[in-house]
Amino acid sequence: MTFTRIKTLTLLVCTLLALSFPGYVNCANKKGSQPAAAAAAAAAPPLEPEAVIEEVNAKQLEKLLADKDYVAVFWYARSCVTCDKVLAELEKIDDDTDSFGVDFVKINDKRLAKQYGIKTFPALTYFREKEPIIYDGDLMDEEGVLDFLTSLEAMDLPDRIEEVNAKILQKIIEDTDFVAVLFCPDHETCPPRVMDKQQCRKCAKALQELENIDDEADQLGIGFVKIHDEALADEYNLGNLPVLVYYRHQTPIIYEGELQREEDVLEWLVQNKSTGDEDDVIEDVTSKTLSTLINNIDNLVVLFYDHGNDDSMTVLEELEQIDDDCDKHGIQFVKIDDAKAAADYGIDSIPAIVYFEKEIPNVYDGDLMDEEQILKWLLGQLEHDEIEDVTDEMLDTMIKEGRVIAVLFYDNNDKKSQKVLEELENIDDECDALGITFVKIDNPEEAVEYGINKVPKLIYFEKGIPTIYEGNLEDEEKLLKWLEEQTSSDQIEDITDEMLDLIIEKMPHVAVLFYDKDQKKSQKILAELENIDDECDQNDIAFVKIDDDKEAKEWGIDEIPSIVLFERGIPHIYEGDLMKEDELLGWLVHQKRYSEIPEVTDEMKDKLVENTEHLAVIFYDKDDKQDMRILNELENIDDELEKEGIVIVRIDNAAEAKEYGLDHLPALIYFENKIPALYEGDLMNEDEVLEWLLVQKKTATIEEVTDEILVNLINEHEYVVVFFTGPCEPGETCDHTLNALESIDDELDEAGIIFVTTEDTGIAKKYNVKSYPRLVFFRNRDPLHFTGDLDDEDEVLAWITDDETLEIPGKIEEVNVKMLDKILAENDHVVVFFYAEGDKKSQKILNELENIDDECEEKDIDFVKTSDDDIEKEYDLPGLPALAFYRHKFRTIYTGDLMKEEEILEWVIDLHESTADVIESVDRKTLQVLINDVEHLAVFFYDDECETCPGILEELENIDDDTDKHGIQFVKSNDVKLAHEIGIFAFPALVYYETGVPIMYDGNLESNEEVFNWILEQKADQSIELINRDQLIEYIATKDFLAVVFYKEDDPDSPRVLRHIELIDDEAAEYGIYIVKMHDKLMAKKYGYRNPPGLTYFRKGKYINYDGDIDDEEEILDWLTSPANMEMTDHIEQVNRKMFEKIRKNSDYVAVIFYSDECKQCPRVLAEVEHIDDDADKAGIDFVKIDDKQMAKEYGVFALPAIVFFKPTSKEPVIYAGDLYEEEQILSWLLTQKDPSGDVIEDLEGERLVQLIEESGSIAVYFYADGCEQCTKVLEELENIDDDCDKHGITFVKTRDFSVADGYGVHEYPALVYFEGGIPNVFEGELSEEEEVLQWLITQKTEDRIELITRQMLETMVEETQYLAVYFYKINCNICDQILEGLELIDDECDVFGIHMVKIQDPQLAKRYSIKTFPALVYFRNGNPLLFEGDLQNEQSVLEWLIDDDNRELADEIEEVNERMLDRLMAESTLLVVFFYDDDCAECEEILEELEEIDGEADMFGIDFVKIASVEAAKKYEIVNIPSLVYFRKQVPVLYDGDLHQHDKVITWLTSQDVFEIKNEIEEVNRKMLDKLLEENEFLSVFFYEHNQPDSVAALEKLENIDSETDNLDITFVKMADSRYAKKWGVTKLPAMVYFRRRFPSIYRGDLLSEDEVLEWLRKNRFRQPELNIFMYALIALALAFVVYTAFLLQCFKPAPPPPVQHPKQS
Repeated sequence: MTFTRIKTLTLLVCTLLALSFPGYVNCANKKGSQPAAAAAAAAAPPLEPEAVIEEVNAKQLEKLLADKDYVAVFWYARSCVTCDKVLAELEKIDDDTDSFGVDFVKINDKRLAKQYGIKTFPALTYFREKEPIIYDGDLMDEEGVLDFLTSLEAMDLPDRIEEVNAKILQKIIEDTDFVAVLFCPDHETCPPRVMDKQQCRKCAKALQELENIDDEADQLGIGFVKIHDEALADEYNLGNLPVLVYYRHQTPIIYEGELQREEDVLEWLVQNKSTGDEDDVIEDVTSKTLSTLINNIDNLVVLFYDHGNDDSMTVLEELEQIDDDCDKHGIQFVKIDDAKAAADYGIDSIPAIVYFEKEIPNVYDGDLMDEEQILKWLLGQLEHDEIEDVTDEMLDTMIKEGRVIAVLFYDNNDKKSQKVLEELENIDDECDALGITFVKIDNPEEAVEYGINKVPKLIYFEKGIPTIYEGNLEDEEKLLKWLEEQTSSDQIEDITDEMLDLIIEKMPHVAVLFYDKDQKKSQKILAELENIDDECDQNDIAFVKIDDDKEAKEWGIDEIPSIVLFERGIPHIYEGDLMKEDELLGWLVHQKRYSEIPEVTDEMKDKLVENTEHLAVIFYDKDDKQDMRILNELENIDDELEKEGIVIVRIDNAAEAKEYGLDHLPALIYFENKIPALYEGDLMNEDEVLEWLLVQKKTATIEEVTDEILVNLINEHEYVVVFFTGPCEPGETCDHTLNALESIDDELDEAGIIFVTTEDTGIAKKYNVKSYPRLVFFRNRDPLHFTGDLDDEDEVLAWITDDETLEIPGKIEEVNVKMLDKILAENDHVVVFFYAEGDKKSQKILNELENIDDECEEKDIDFVKTSDDDIEKEYDLPGLPALAFYRHKFRTIYTGDLMKEEEILEWVIDLHESTADVIESVDRKTLQVLINDVEHLAVFFYDDECETCPGILEELENIDDDTDKHGIQFVKSNDVKLAHEIGIFAFPALVYYETGVPIMYDGNLESNEEVFNWILEQKADQSIELINRDQLIEYIATKDFLAVVFYKEDDPDSPRVLRHIELIDDEAAEYGIYIVKMHDKLMAKKYGYRNPPGLTYFRKGKYINYDGDIDDEEEILDWLTSPANMEMTDHIEQVNRKMFEKIRKNSDYVAVIFYSDECKQCPRVLAEVEHIDDDADKAGIDFVKIDDKQMAKEYGVFALPAIVFFKPTSKEPVIYAGDLYEEEQILSWLLTQKDPSGDVIEDLEGERLVQLIEESGSIAVYFYADGCEQCTKVLEELENIDDDCDKHGITFVKTRDFSVADGYGVHEYPALVYFEGGIPNVFEGELSEEEEVLQWLITQKTEDRIELITRQMLETMVEETQYLAVYFYKINCNICDQILEGLELIDDECDVFGIHMVKIQDPQLAKRYSIKTFPALVYFRNGNPLLFEGDLQNEQSVLEWLIDDDNRELADEIEEVNERMLDRLMAESTLLVVFFYDDDCAECEEILEELEEIDGEADMFGIDFVKIASVEAAKKYEIVNIPSLVYFRKQVPVLYDGDLHQHDKVITWLTSQDVFEIKNEIEEVNRKMLDKLLEENEFLSVFFYEHNQPDSVAALEKLENIDSETDNLDITFVKMADSRYAKKWGVTKLPAMVYFRRRFPSIYRGDLLSEDEVLEWLRKNRFRQPELNIFMYALIALALAFVVYTAFLLQCFKPAPPPPVQHPKQS
């Protein structure tokens, strides 16, 4: 009785406790109550909550990665069965990862997974400081996962020392043999980027230096981490931080040296790595570690060995005995078991010893079993300097590294070589002193590669360029002198043809001078070109010369000397003058920097065709102008072709063109893998050419060829199909037939058959083609004519690919990989002989196999052979040669003797006639083929180590025949790696593939009946309804959510696509989405699918198209059920339970209004709430409505309607208790629930926003977009600085107005633009860092900075800003940033001159202004650009250039100026004409046209002519009437009151002396003005002087005093600072005075500092000429009077003539 009472009391207490603390009380079990307790335990929750990996969405994961340093993300998929199993295992380590500071989350988001490179599920990604690493181990091994997450390897980041916490550090020290730990102060003591304390600066500096050796330490097997934990440092008593502690096997050693000397630290780490080890064991290293040791250890011995080789192990035992001795002498000994590493160093036989001294290798060739001899040799190497022996691989490495090397090629068995070697040993030390590494090599093949046929021979290498020594090798003194000259001289290196080939192959840019050393012209040019050798080196262009006529001819070089630049193997011929070295250097640098179509010879072209996969060749005539125009057009697409991997060259060679049958030039031929195609389109249309070339590269097309090309193709290829069209015009039958045959070109290409067409008829006639069009198939040059219907492309394809057509009687056909895949896919029984081309053994085997080819054909067994490259790897073969029999794609490899053909035949026939009664085992290649080709396939994946797998496999054998009957292929695979790749980590596993789409079985594999039924169910599942056009119209009208899959019936991919979508059909239905399929081409075209398949989603009649991966069903489902896509209208969306769960998962803030159709109040409340839906949406709150009473009750809602708010920080929702009819009150409540602080950045749009930008002095505008997760996250951060901005007088607003954004060139969201006075500046930093944003805004407000603008902003500013300087730069450009800092210093001064300076990042826009290199500066003067070509790093020269009048002024145009620029011109210009006008003035435009006529002439007179449209400027200078013309002479204004429409009168007025003169001042003139004054003035005095010359300045001061007196003398007095013009008038020394009297000059010879003497001289000259003239006139008058008077006297006083004498006869 007592016991019963006690028991009852105990039960009562337990019950009360359980009710009070549910889930936390567990009463003790009594023996008598075990069943009841067990039942209770099963029903009740456990004592402690089970560890569960937290589920996150994309937004939450992004935030987590931003906030946490270590995050493990488990990616899973909805249809992944293995995911649940893996997740269950990983849940076990969730608590452990938490203890190590690693956050473990899971996510189901396929789109996001793809962004991180996740393609198969499940998968695990570890983010360390935001850097992801994908786990590639077994996810079912939770301990392995935990080790990975907490291991040093997983934390390793390239070039960074990883930060750890104390817990992880402890585990790393325990798990890792060698760890270096840098202890630093706490983050609280030293915040990031804050260096105000000495220990913080010291730590940062040490960390910066030690980062440089992090990778080297990793390669040496030494972990390197840092920890910011002062408490732990105190616990270890480390003292002042930073401190470096080295843990070797958990034993700490403190570094006492200087942490900032990283080389010393690394050496200390290496030295301490082996010190103190108890075991005398030679350390084993990896290939990477070995490389690091060679680079960092001066004396290193390496044993290359093979662990499975007895000789290696014996040698290793011997060498262990001398390891300590080597240590004593400072020689480190390591060993490496890596055949590839040995091969890299040229080690052919293992074991082998190589001694490295300062990276120079020397191979030991003595007895490896004699450790004493080895030690003696090593010590000898240490003590004595001798020339090291290297292998060819070692030599190649040293040359590639660009070292300065002298290499002696010798023969160890040659006496002369031995003698030379003895002599050269004497100069080894001297070579070391010169920085020359001296090595020797005994390898005839390597010598031949460098063109050395006779040894000994010495080659000197510098920067990879070889130079052969031609002197006597036995005279070491001369050789040493020559080597010294090579290191100091800048001569162009002479090379052989073999060297040239090597250099072209290995170096990206090589300039080659082909010359003749005995030719005078070559010698002269060589002397010139030596001057630019160094400049070529500086530009990374190797410059060499070669004297080899044969090599020149191989490259088509007919004229010697010639220069060819090889750019990545592509030759460019220089056609300029080789004597002008500067022009050549410019050409070389230009070719390196800018891409142009290179000119090649026919020989170059042949080499390129042979070695280049994608090559376009333009045949042209350089003397034809039309050809050159076409070539210039094609230059525009050169860059695009280079990006696409297509090399384009040009050739001017008519004869070569004719070889390709080209009668008309220019022409374009495209070569792909040596197969040519002729371009038939318009070469002037570069876009069309580019499109054609890209189509040729990316798709298989029927190539157009000529007869000449066709002959080569038939001779060189096994299978060639030729469509002979004859003369064929577009639109003719032959053209239509050719277009139809294009549809089978891809299939033929896949089968390895070349398909070409030609209009030429020469070859056609040769092969008896009499009518056109005609199709001929050439199989190994043997033609076969097609006699069927050419218009039936299917018949043509069937004929070409038919076995009888392909088969060549009497021999085993050679096939390529493509043809082999086709044969295996189409034939049930195939024998394949795999072999290596050129293998003699294989040829013998083939001869034997030919004997059984016919017997195989009789049994309908195809027999083929293949020798393609990489065939062994492609088909997963054990080796070559190999023979395999394929039965229904399943392979069996022959293991017998391949030379016994009878045994092989018997083996083949037995396999052919036997029947498979077991599940076939497949290899990886076959399985992939089956997945792609077999519609219904079941694959059983198992592991050889799996204990249950054999039993399950045995059971499944029972249903193999049954699955065959239902058309389902059943196979098995034990390829664990392949299983992991498709997301299978637990074995055994069964996957069913239908049309290549997998679905995993998650039932009981031991029940074969259950397995069989499940497979049949999957095969029979055809759940998507097929609809017609009428049904589609009906469904669109009646169904809220309808997804339509458009597909083509005849498309082989359609079943696969439909299968993917069938997998999500049922789940989509849970969201209320109905999925249907349709093969109506017209309806597909109507909804945007010209080439189905495609998916269209209708939401209440409105449709959107899916643009993702249609083969990813989970991505499709996510897209269909995305809240953004399911939202149809501006109303509150009605959702069901499933849709709400999706929204809740993807949205942080959700408001739900629960209602019912039976509720009378609900319609009215819903109508009210609709008014605030948009506002809630803008605030980031999703608003939905749900008609589900049961669901409402689950959330505590019992009265409808009701509003419930869900937020991420609370598991339980908040129910609204206010007035449901007050929508403003509801909105306020929602906003308060979302953000209790209530600080919200104001949202503005349209005119209001534009007006605020224009009117506000300082405003920041945040541009964002709906549906942008990053935008929302950034906005949340920026809300924190809204108040701070207000305090600094900065208005902060946000907008989603895309039209305003477009106006400022904002196309990517989010974006922040700061406007000051309407001028924009784009923020280019990290928007999520609100403190950085705030600091930037304050800086913009308080300091004048160069604004960052967009393209649209620039276009607007160019139109609106008179003087605009634009700095074009690129991101991640150090020099750009440095120059920008300099330009910031002159920004304020530019503002003073009215020049607005901005910056922009837009490479495409830069091209518009001919900018090819960055950074660059463009100066826009009233919209006209001018590129700065000076030194941008000199900001003062930039400023001087910007304010220079020559750069400001525009030719034949009056410059528009602003007020600042006008003020500056007033101050600086002595003669300034300003036209004041108004933009709205009707006559101003006419007047401006007139004035433009005299702008140039005014410039010639030294008069600056500008215009300004500013009312303020007019008022400032007291201009009342507009328009007005004002002439300012030294800021003294004169208003023009004449007719402004007559430009000739204006210029006359401007240059007239009345206007020009300024009282009491000598006017400055230029040449033009002086010439005008000389024409207009009789008396002119000119003072010639120099600026800033003391004598000139002193004389000018004195002469200013007599300016008014000269005016009284009617002498015009001017000055001129032009020494060259003064010389014209005989003035040789300045200052000087010249007096012009009617243009006749007189030079003053007296003292210019005595103004009185000057004035007196001027006065005498002024009046001397008139007095002389009066005197002369008087003399002339007197002389003339005397002459007249004399004449008068002679005439008046002349005596009378005597009477005539009478004749005697008369008398």
